[in-house]
Amino acid sequence: MNRPELRSTPEPPETNEKETAAMIRFENLRAGYDRVERLHGLSSAALMGRLTALIGPNGCGKSTLLKCAAGLLKPDGGEILLNGQPYARMPRKELARQVAYMPQARLTPELPVEQLVAHGRYPHLKWGRRLSPDDRDIIRQAMERTDTLKYAGRSVAALSGGERQRVYLAMMLAQQTPVMLLDEPTTYLDPGAQFRLMDMLRALSGENRAVIVVLHDLALALEYADEVLLMQDGRLVRSGAPEAVYQSGDIARVFDIDVSRTPEGRYVFSGKK
Repeated sequence: MNRPELRSTPEPPETNEKETAAMIRFENLRAGYDRVERLHGLSSAALMGRLTALIGPNGCGKSTLLKCAAGLLKPDGGEILLNGQPYARMPRKELARQVAYMPQARLTPELPVEQLVAHGRYPHLKWGRRLSPDDRDIIRQAMERTDTLKYAGRSVAALSGGERQRVYLAMMLAQQTPVMLLDEPTTYLDPGAQFRLMDMLRALSGENRAVIVVLHDLALALEYADEVLLMQDGRLVRSGAPEAVYQSGDIARVFDIDVSRTPEGRYVFSGKK
């Protein structure tokens, strides 16, 4: 199977006031749960029109950061800004119109697929939650794009793990948000499906969305992302274009692995000898 062509993406430019509005920004963020702080003053940003990959060892705070960005976990300190507006000042329904979130683990409901995808429209519905013809068109387009229309009448519980991932992605698309957050979305997918999903996420980011994805597959992160955020122990170690993060040597140090490149430009990872 052909792998995607590597892209050389320059470092983001210095941001002025206008550019700052076109991003989700984390400023000195502290957060955690069970009385344990997981993020320790993290500051970073994800630009619209870019695919940003969060990488780092288990327990480094990637999922905690994503939950804060989704509005599901309230920070203990610092703040998050979207289009220059602090989360704390945004009504919950307005935040749901701006940010969609796919968690790492979720319940599998006994619902028809089309009904689950329709949940993505709820933040946009008026009193009574009645779907308009336009809403139904949006739902259908989301299912066509994710190749899930053929499952419309089937129960979500009857689908395979990979099929369910595409259904949840369809629900995110139906939500029509400028920010999409995905926690390990390639789980349960075979290699071909992983590439197709990452192709779709890259295309979505090209539609002026900020797509932020947690990935354990370092090769996928480096080959697909425009921006990589490398985390360790609740802190940001390095951020930048994939090539710059690779060249820094921090990936090898943080994961305690050897990282190299093939003559064709592919990343190779192996245990320390």
